Amino acid sequence: MSKKFIYLLVTLIAFPQFIVSEATVYFINIKDGDVVESPVFIQFGLSGKGVAPAGIAKENTGHHHLLINVDDLDLSKPIPSSNNHLHFGGGQTETSIDLPPGKHELQLLLGDMYHVPHSIPLISEKITILVK
Repeated sequence: MSKKFIYLLVTLIAFPQFIVSEATVYFINIKDGDVVESPVFIQFGLSGKGVAPAGIAKENTGHHHLLINVDDLDLSKPIPSSNNHLHFGGGQTETSIDLPPGKHELQLLLGDMYHVPHSIPLISEKITILVK
C-alpha cells in the first residue's frame, strides 16, 4: 500500500465527519409547487439508510420527521415535537395530514433513536405546496 493511501485511511478513521454521506431523504409523491387538497397524503423516501423506530439502536438507521413551515432548527439538539415538527417514531414512511388552505413549506429530516439529527444531517430539500 502507498503511504498516501494509508494516510487517507487513517485520516478517515480518525475524522469520520469528513466522509460524505450518500444517503438521501426526499418526498415521493409530492413536489415543489404542487397544488393539493387537505388532507394531504405524503410518502417519505429514503435511500442509503434504513428506517427503525425511535428507541431502537440499529446502525445506519433513523426515523422520519416532517417539518411544516419551520425556518430555523438547531440540528445539534433533539427535534422538538409540535404541530410544526411531526415525529414518525414508529418507523412510518407515509402520513395523511390536515393543513389549512394556503402555502406551506415542507421538509423531511431523519433523526436517530433519540430524535437527534445525524452528525451529517439527512434533510430533504424544502418544498412549497399550496393547499386549496
